[in-house]
Amino acid sequence: MLRRSWRIGLWVLVLGLCAFGVYKMEHYQIERNALGDGKVEDPAPVSKEIVDKLSDIASYRQVADNGRLTLFFEPVTSSIAVRDRSTGALWMSAANISDEALGGSELLKNSVRAPLNMTYADFSRPVHDPLITNSITLPPKIASESIDRGIRVRYDFEKLGISFAVEYTIGEDRLEVLVPASSIKETTSNLLVSIEVLPNLGSGTDQDKGYMFYPDGSGAISNFKETHPAYKDKYTATVYGSEEVLKRTGQRTENAYLPVFGANKNGSGFVAFVTEGEFETVINYSPSGYTVNLNRVSGEFFYRRFYDAAIRRGEFSQRVERDLMPVDHRMRYVFLPKDQSDYAGMANAYRAYLLDSGKLASRIPQDRRQIPAAVDLFMGIKEDSVLRKQFLTVTTFAQAKSFLEEMKAAGVDAMSVMLRGWMKDGEGDYPDSDQAAGALGGKSKLTDLTQYAKDNRIDLFLNFNNVDAFARNLGFRKNLDVMKSPSKLALEDYYGFWYLLNAERARLKFAGGQGEQLAGYGASGIDFEEMGQIALADFNEYHPLTREGAVEKWLEIMRQAREQNGKVAVHGGNSYVLGTADRLSDIPLGDTGFVYSDEAVPFFQMVVHGHIPYSGDVPMNTHYDARELFLKWVEYGSMPFYELTQASPEKFRYTFYSDELFSSTFEQWSPVLVQQYKELNGKLGHTWGQEIVGHRILSRDVYETEYADGTKVVVNYGSVPYKGSDIAVPPKDYGILK
Repeated sequence: MLRRSWRIGLWVLVLGLCAFGVYKMEHYQIERNALGDGKVEDPAPVSKEIVDKLSDIASYRQVADNGRLTLFFEPVTSSIAVRDRSTGALWMSAANISDEALGGSELLKNSVRAPLNMTYADFSRPVHDPLITNSITLPPKIASESIDRGIRVRYDFEKLGISFAVEYTIGEDRLEVLVPASSIKETTSNLLVSIEVLPNLGSGTDQDKGYMFYPDGSGAISNFKETHPAYKDKYTATVYGSEEVLKRTGQRTENAYLPVFGANKNGSGFVAFVTEGEFETVINYSPSGYTVNLNRVSGEFFYRRFYDAAIRRGEFSQRVERDLMPVDHRMRYVFLPKDQSDYAGMANAYRAYLLDSGKLASRIPQDRRQIPAAVDLFMGIKEDSVLRKQFLTVTTFAQAKSFLEEMKAAGVDAMSVMLRGWMKDGEGDYPDSDQAAGALGGKSKLTDLTQYAKDNRIDLFLNFNNVDAFARNLGFRKNLDVMKSPSKLALEDYYGFWYLLNAERARLKFAGGQGEQLAGYGASGIDFEEMGQIALADFNEYHPLTREGAVEKWLEIMRQAREQNGKVAVHGGNSYVLGTADRLSDIPLGDTGFVYSDEAVPFFQMVVHGHIPYSGDVPMNTHYDARELFLKWVEYGSMPFYELTQASPEKFRYTFYSDELFSSTFEQWSPVLVQQYKELNGKLGHTWGQEIVGHRILSRDVYETEYADGTKVVVNYGSVPYKGSDIAVPPKDYGILK
């Protein structure tokens, strides 16, 4: 009996120790700043005496000069500075602020003077936590050499076993920063995750005058201000969208469509944009009040991703990718003239770069004087019933043609029309079929509609989704056809219902006959869902693709469709589509609305207006405030946008689309469309082919948009009249100066 009790006790002890060991491994906490393998002595932080001198240009030496710009280098910390003779501005990588005004810990105080921050992970640990340091707190060995127009700096974090090089060069009006992927070396279990170069260039204190610009949706600015709360979060956005596209919950967060940011400080300004490696870049904005009292905006270059690896059913552990992404990263800072240092000047400079590099196509003739009406026609959808699915006919092809005839007769001469749910399975049964729905009139009636559109110079696009996929439509080929995470698990929604198609599989199918089938309907072009809104790495075993690689497959599909049909449209405005697309939709007319953002600005619209037609992301017939939306079209230079039907939305009330469309009939909305189209074109039609060259905030709720020919539009969203020196605008109205 005693022996049995002894054995039971021993087993309890063993099992307890095992459980404790598993618990400790799963909840292992890495010491902050745990470094290397202990074979190299921990380097001491840069002395305060040296750090305090980083705001004194006398501590730097000149390394390049081109007449306008001078590049300086501080050899101990590798801090840099750029003097712009044309404006008198001195841009320094180390923030000039006292410790008392800054606040925060010693690590945070060091970070605002550091020329770079670095994130790494220890691959030998059971959990791969991100470890963050900077080149002041953990000074690397620094070696520098002169290169043409600048300096090359080699950073060797000897304790971590990580080293890399950064090149700083100047051009006529710019500073360029390059991190060559070939320069990155790793000799221990510590793996480089990201490098944030010049995180404090242009940083603004609470007493400075100005703001930071960041690419949230249409664009947003955050002003420097002496009174502000302590913020819990900062703005951090992966360029071209988060990779958690099937796990979005809560508030919708707008994309960073453009890899760009900027600073306006005490009358001077710069705009910065990524010219290489933007697919693996994050834009960060830290408002004053987030960790320290300093406004900072920067780009962060990524070389690995963190992901959740399954350890048992329903449980995951954070891991980091083993292999480094061999991506060169290049950032350009363009220093702006004083009279062009605002966000409009930033947009003008970025647009010039896109045009010069062939990354922005011009699809609108400059003499075009008609703003098209953007009209989505909702055609059909399947309804799930108890016994079967039935196809609901909402708008037939013949009815769509009659609507276009009615609009032409009423004087709506320019239209850009999208057909949604035109295929045999209707709207939302992804991936979309390429067969026209017989219940809507079949191929003959569809081609009759497209021919009418062509004869009357109406752009008519067939909406098509070959990015999303539902499990029921994938059959036994799911493992071959869908995108996967680094853990080789399919990217899916919470319910295992929604997937994303591997881009190469989608391209092969499109090239294998699907594109030709779509082109046979005679439409002006194909309107592709999702392709301008997301960019995802795919670890599919058969066709693995980087984010850039997946996007390139989509661009091949778009280019084929454009060649076969004449035009191509896309949802979203990620900058990689701007060289191919003839039409953009779902472009936000505002920002996410983060608590630290002071104003949404039409930065995206300033870049593309006069070059590519675009419409917003909410149609007039479903917007909560019709007048506000109309004024937003006026301010942002957008096409008026409607989504309409022949049948009442009551017909599809038991489908998912009832949440999207609840007021839409031709009968109700045609008169509104005609009236708004005529008003916009009567007053602003002449601006359609022109660039937006200026935008400013005149007072609270009052904004001015300026076009290349000098036309100025003043929009008053407020409830009181606005009176300026040369214009008066009633509440909820707009005025025009020519």
